[in-house]
Amino acid sequence: MNFLFKSISGFQFPYSLESTPSVTTPIWEATNGHRKSDSLPVTVFSFQKQRNGALDAMVANAVHYAKVLKLPGILRVVDVLDTNQNTAYIVTERARLLDTKGLSQDALSLGTHQVTETLELLHTQAKVVLGTLSRGTVFVNERGEWRLFGLELCSKISDLSHMKQSVSSYLSLVAGSELEVHAPLSSAADAVLLSKFIQSIYSHPPPEWKPLLVGLEQGRMTLSQFLMRSKNTHPFQSPLIVMYQDLREFHIKDPQGKIVAMSDLQRAIMDDPSVLRGSTPGFVEGHLIPEISQCIASILEAQKTQPLTASSANVITFVASILELTCSEDPVADSASVFSQYVKPLIFESFKSPDRQLRFLLLVYFANYLTKLTNSEVSDRIFPHFVQGLADSDATMRIETLKKIPDVTPLITERQLNNDLLRHLAKTQVDADVEIRTWTILTISGLSKKLSPSNNRSGILATAFTKSLKDPHVKPKLAALYGLETSLELFDVSTIANKILTVIAPGLLDNNGQVRRKAKNLFRLYLSKLEKEADQIPTDDSEEVKVDFDASLRQEEGQLIQQFMSNLKLSTPPIMSQPETYAPAPAPAGNIEDDEWASNNDEWDDAGGWDGGLIDDVDAGLSQPAEETTGSQQAASHTGQVKIQKSWNSNIENDNWDSWDQPADLSTKVVTQTAKPRSTRVTTKRTTIKTSRQKKVQQSNPMAEEAEVFEGFEDEGDDGWGDDW
Repeated sequence: MNFLFKSISGFQFPYSLESTPSVTTPIWEATNGHRKSDSLPVTVFSFQKQRNGALDAMVANAVHYAKVLKLPGILRVVDVLDTNQNTAYIVTERARLLDTKGLSQDALSLGTHQVTETLELLHTQAKVVLGTLSRGTVFVNERGEWRLFGLELCSKISDLSHMKQSVSSYLSLVAGSELEVHAPLSSAADAVLLSKFIQSIYSHPPPEWKPLLVGLEQGRMTLSQFLMRSKNTHPFQSPLIVMYQDLREFHIKDPQGKIVAMSDLQRAIMDDPSVLRGSTPGFVEGHLIPEISQCIASILEAQKTQPLTASSANVITFVASILELTCSEDPVADSASVFSQYVKPLIFESFKSPDRQLRFLLLVYFANYLTKLTNSEVSDRIFPHFVQGLADSDATMRIETLKKIPDVTPLITERQLNNDLLRHLAKTQVDADVEIRTWTILTISGLSKKLSPSNNRSGILATAFTKSLKDPHVKPKLAALYGLETSLELFDVSTIANKILTVIAPGLLDNNGQVRRKAKNLFRLYLSKLEKEADQIPTDDSEEVKVDFDASLRQEEGQLIQQFMSNLKLSTPPIMSQPETYAPAPAPAGNIEDDEWASNNDEWDDAGGWDGGLIDDVDAGLSQPAEETTGSQQAASHTGQVKIQKSWNSNIENDNWDSWDQPADLSTKVVTQTAKPRSTRVTTKRTTIKTSRQKKVQQSNPMAEEAEVFEGFEDEGDDGWGDDW
């Protein structure tokens, strides 16, 4: 239609209009559009001039009063264009024709109150009569307010000549449409039309209004009288009317007055949110919510400059009101533009607040407003602050945050899911609160299918479920078993065999019978899957080995014994020949066995088993002839030099030799009279050993002296010092 607005002078119409009019009447058309300079939404009423005296007079009258009437109840005029010879334009705020379908009784009462007040202002302040009130001349602006239009018959109360001259032409043009009216040609015309209007919008007018409506229709009651008497009736005592009156004066209040007024309004909303349901479209989205948002901004600004003038509790209550209206299960206002303009910035800022009550309030409505945000908005501006709730010192905040994780996971990035979130869940899994530990494992179970398989998903799940199965309380254990049951399909057979069955197995021995039963059923479930997979593995028997392990063990044991005995025979030294007059003495053989034991044990002090044999050997050695004793000494020297040299030198260096200067105490031995010669020989031998040891200390060559001492010791054989030690 823009081409219609160009003239020869090159004038460009300053508004862009839609292609189809929203309302069409015999006198004017209403088309929605935007102002080109600032995109302001407007509605353009166009009047076609037909060079008809009566119609042109009505159009000129409407244009005139549109310029001069600036009352709140009339559609706010933005611009009037009457330079075109064929068309006149009245540009108003964006509005749509009244539609009462679906409106509540409170909404109808509010609209009726607004229309009545407007007519009363026209009569008392502007001193004019509208004369065209009908369902076709009542519009609703973007703030949900009922506004009047239709100024074609508008006339001064003192001069009704224009109405009287144009009414017949007007009725002939609008006959059969919603603009058709029937009213007396007097100042009571608006009162009569108001009565008919009220009866048309109410299916059943309020009973207390019946006498009032009759008085209006008969012209016996003025608009001011009706308004005064109806204020005390139930319809005009609606809480919606109270809210509207507070909001209407909101812009003229100071910041502190706005806070007080909004606090009262907020209490009314929270006491009965249903009062706003069924209200006129635009009242909540375009009027109530913007005013609440402005009040919150005023409070926040006041807190920055004067912290004592406003408390954070006010902000919380106002935020609760907005969230209840827009983000509840059944929101009153579900406009995407209103949410983006007013609610979304408020949510972003509230998540940054350290106030725990405010953040808890955001969690209450979390699932409802999260779907209205984009993935990037959630991951960048919501999640970093949201996840901090898992580390909150208050257990209620932690558990509520846990419960909201399933709602946020579809909207965050893969890194945030597989790294940041799991890191916080690892901490809550060992929380002091049992419910938090239980909810943590349930949350992990819900996330199991969303975790990235390339991020060691099976290992993470197995570790998490293992920890919970070791929990001292039953609920986390049952939650872990539930998680394993729901995650069955996520594990391959290798993981099941190596990790999962070992995770479930400890539950079979749990003290709680319920845990044991659940673990048993789950173990069978995983084992069944493992067995089914095992049946599908191709069998390869090409390397089959037939063995009898019992026979092999017996055979190996016999071979080991035979080999040991053979080695023992080879390692046994030859037995020296003895004279025929003497029987083979047991002493040399006993010395050989003791030397063999000493080769495996360097600690001589532990040779306690030797004591009895040494005394017998000493007696046998002393009773032998000299030449035979010499042979025995050589044999003993041959078998003992290398084996006892190390431990012997160590004993020489470490022992306390001063103790040998004292006489030996042999009181522990029972010495018989026949053993006296033996005791004398033992004492003599000790003297010899002591002398040889003293010589060793004095010699410059310790090795040579050691050999001499050792040789002197062997000359006489084993003298039985071990008994004395």
